[in-house]
Amino acid sequence: MKTSLHSCLLVLGLALRLTAADIASPSAERNAGVQPAPAASPFAIRGTLPWHNFLSGPTAWDEADYTRYLDRLQALGLNYVAFHGYTGGAERYAPYVEPLIRIEYRNVVPAAGFDTSLTARWGYRPLKRSEFAFDTAKLFPCPNGADAFGAECAVTARTNEDRYRLAQASMARVIELAHARGIQVGLGFEFGIHPPEFASIVPHDSLIRGAFLPDPTHAASIEILHRTLDDLLRAYPGLDWVWLWLHEHTMHVGTPELSGRFRELLERDRPFFSDAANEADVFTGVWSLAYIREAQRYLHERAPQVRLAISGWGGGTQLPGTLRGLDRALPRDIVFTCLNPNQGASPQPDALAEIAQHREVWAIPWLEGDAQLWHLQPRVSLLREQVQLAAKQKLGGVLAIHWRTEETRANLDAFARFARDPAQAPTVEAFYRRDCAGQFGEAAAEKVAAILTRMDRGQTLATASPEYFPYDPNWGRLNPGLRAQVAADLDELKRLRDATQEMHHRANLDWLVANFEFTLLLDEVSRQIEPAYRLKERWLRGETDPAKFPAEITAAKEALDVAPIQTLFRAYTRRVRSKGELGELSSLNQRVWLEYRELRTFLDRPI
Repeated sequence: MKTSLHSCLLVLGLALRLTAADIASPSAERNAGVQPAPAASPFAIRGTLPWHNFLSGPTAWDEADYTRYLDRLQALGLNYVAFHGYTGGAERYAPYVEPLIRIEYRNVVPAAGFDTSLTARWGYRPLKRSEFAFDTAKLFPCPNGADAFGAECAVTARTNEDRYRLAQASMARVIELAHARGIQVGLGFEFGIHPPEFASIVPHDSLIRGAFLPDPTHAASIEILHRTLDDLLRAYPGLDWVWLWLHEHTMHVGTPELSGRFRELLERDRPFFSDAANEADVFTGVWSLAYIREAQRYLHERAPQVRLAISGWGGGTQLPGTLRGLDRALPRDIVFTCLNPNQGASPQPDALAEIAQHREVWAIPWLEGDAQLWHLQPRVSLLREQVQLAAKQKLGGVLAIHWRTEETRANLDAFARFARDPAQAPTVEAFYRRDCAGQFGEAAAEKVAAILTRMDRGQTLATASPEYFPYDPNWGRLNPGLRAQVAADLDELKRLRDATQEMHHRANLDWLVANFEFTLLLDEVSRQIEPAYRLKERWLRGETDPAKFPAEITAAKEALDVAPIQTLFRAYTRRVRSKGELGELSSLNQRVWLEYRELRTFLDRPI
C-alpha cells in the first residue's frame, strides 16, 4: 500500500508542477482561440465572482493562486472580478464573519476568520491536517508548521486582529494584481446583517420586533452601516466598486411589528412597490431601499469615485420581487445585478430586461452550483443560453459565480468565449470538440466530447454533494441507470487514456478518469456506510430491538468493511491540481473520513 501511494504522490507532484506552469504561462494548445474581447462585444463588463466560504474556493487561496487566477482572466479577455464577504447572518450563517471587513462598533470587534480545516462552519467538522486519512496530509502545504489546511493568512494568524490584518492585506494585494492586468474589482457585503456580538450591544429599540432585523432608520443601524463602508474604504483604497447584497436567509421573517420612523417610511415608500406579489416583498423592498439610499449617500460623500452595485439571490422569495420597485426609487447610476435562480439552472429574472432599458444591469450565471461541489458539473449549454439571453436583453455585463478552478476550467473558457461574441457562439458540440482536442488530443477528442456534451445537455451528474451541509449517506448516490452509464463512460475513457502517448494529453485523460472513478466510488462508499449510519440513528432514538440488535450490528459491520474508503481517497488524489481540489480533499477528510471513523467506533462498542 505504501509503495503504491508513494508512486501516486510522485505522479501527482509532477501533475501539479505541469499544471502550475500551464496556468502561469498558458500554452497555445491549452488556450487555442483565446483572445481579448473585441470592441464589438455587447458586454462592457465580463468577469467572475469567485465566492469566499468553502475550502474549495478563494477562502484557501494565497497570492500565487490569485496571481494564476487573474492571469487566466486576463488571457480570456475578462475585465472584472467581484468578491463577497459574510459578516454574519441567520440559520447556519449566524456566527459566520469573514475578515475581509472589520466592523468595530462600541469598542467591540467581532471574532472573524477564514475557514480552515480546524473550523466548524458550513458542515465542516474540525480535523487536524496530520489526522487526514491514508497519508493525504502529505499533499497539503504546511506554512510555519501549521497543522491545518487553509490560506496562509488564516492558518498562521495567532489572534483575531492577526486574522483581520493578514486577510485585508491579502485582498489589498489582490486588488493591485487585478489592476495591473486591467481588471476592475468589486467587494461587497450583505446589508442589514450584523455580526453576532452586536446583538447584545445595539439599543433595544434598533431591532424590528417580529422580524428581528435592524431598523434601517435607527441611528445605531446607520452607524454600523457607516462603520462597514469606512472600513472598506480604509482597507482597500484602490477599490473600484462596493456591492450591497440582499441577504439570503434573514428575509424569511415572521410578521414584523412596526412603529416609529420605519412605520412612517413603509407607508411613504410603499407606492414604489405597488406591483409586489405580497406584503413581505413590500416590507423587503422598503427595508432594502432605506439601506441602499443611505449607503449611496454616504459613499458619494466619502468616496465619489467608488461606484455602487446591488445584488442578491434570484430565488422567488429573494431579490427579484423587489427589483422593479427599487429601480423606480433609486438613482440610475446604481448598477443592478442578481444571481441566476436555482444555482444557475434557471435563467436571469425577466425584470432585469425591463430595467436594462434605462439602467446598467448585469446577469450572474453559475459556472457550478454549490450543491454538487465534489462532482463534475459540465454547464456549457446553460452558460450559452444565459449569456445569449443577456445579450438579447441588452444587459451591460455578465459575471460568473464559482468556487473551484480546475473542474470549472471548460465552463469558464466557454463563458468567456460566449461573452466575447454571443452572436457567434459555437454550438455546445463544437465547443467541446475543439476544447477536447486541445486537452486530450485529436485521437480522443470526438469520443470525449460526445460524453461531456451528453452529460452537459442532460445535467445527468447533478448528484448531491452540498458543501454547505454535513455529510450523510445520501451524498453521491446514483440510480442504477446513471451508474451503468458512468461505468460505461469510464471504460471508454480508460481505453482512450491507455491509447494516448503524449504526456500532457494522457495526464488530462487520467484526471478525467479519476473524476469518473470518484463518482462511482462515492456512490458505493455512501451505500456501504448507510446501514451503520441508520442503525446508529435508530439506536440513539431507542428504536432498536435488543433481540435483533447484535445481528444488525454484524450486518452493518460487514457493509462498512467492504466500503472502498481507501480507494475513494486514492482516486481523488489523482484529481488534485490546484488549491480547489485540495479544499475538496480536506472536505472529504472532514466529512466522510470522520463519519466512517465514528461509525466504526460505534459498531465496535460492547453490546
